[in-house]
Amino acid sequence: YHKCLFLMASATPSVQTYMLAKKGFYSLYTLKNRYGNVTLPTVRTANMKQEYLNGNTGIFSNVLVEEISKNLEKKKQTIILLNRRGYQVVVTCSGCGEVRSCPNCSISLTYHTANNRLMCHYCGYSESFDKKCKTCGEENIRFSGFGTQKAQEELGKIFPNARILRMDADTTLTRNSHETKLTAFKNKEYDVMIGTQMVAKGLDFPSVTLVGVVNADQLLYGNDFRGYEKTFSLLTQVIGRSGRSEDGTAVIQTIAPDNEIIELSKQQDYEKFFETEILQRKLLVY
Repeated sequence: YHKCLFLMASATPSVQTYMLAKKGFYSLYTLKNRYGNVTLPTVRTANMKQEYLNGNTGIFSNVLVEEISKNLEKKKQTIILLNRRGYQVVVTCSGCGEVRSCPNCSISLTYHTANNRLMCHYCGYSESFDKKCKTCGEENIRFSGFGTQKAQEELGKIFPNARILRMDADTTLTRNSHETKLTAFKNKEYDVMIGTQMVAKGLDFPSVTLVGVVNADQLLYGNDFRGYEKTFSLLTQVIGRSGRSEDGTAVIQTIAPDNEIIELSKQQDYEKFFETEILQRKLLVY
């Protein structure tokens, strides 16, 4: 209406937006070099299948633990992405197999240790945790999966002297808490920041020289047809948080280190990803 210029900027534009740009609906301008001629971080993958076979049943791979240890020694900062908040992700009964779900939206409830409650991350429903199964009445409750809360706890045990900041919807509920925590991290009051996708995009911390991605397969093997697009975008963006003023490193933990999407994310090759993804969508009539 006002004939304004509308500018959309992203290292990982949506497939739909980029397709419109390629067709000429939008003017397309591409920046080929990283700001300040800083090189892209070195990206390593940690094969979690192999880690498990080697006896590591924890959340963090030996590769990532080794890199975090080096970073702490050098007084540099680390960002860790785990796109699941809470402590344990799924609560099930070993007896009857019932999954504790939300009565409103049938989504599995997530256990939070801070208030000992089961919570729905979609509608906000919560209930107190009870070891007794509501369906069969037996005390056979079993936990599986993990979220940022448990990952923070485990990381604290591995590095007891490290100052760890958790960033997720649970820790940033109060007004201005998001900005306050990010400012504290920028001022080097913390060594490691672990969080959900809110730590993956748009952040610029000169002292961050290591990024770790825990459970990269979570989005990759979801039921959403945009799963590959979301995974590529999230991985590419979070890798870009490392080494913004000096050489950086990123570690991706995955059960499928040879997956093409993970490889393209490591290379930060959006064009190649787009060509692969648009062909897939045409073949599947999406």
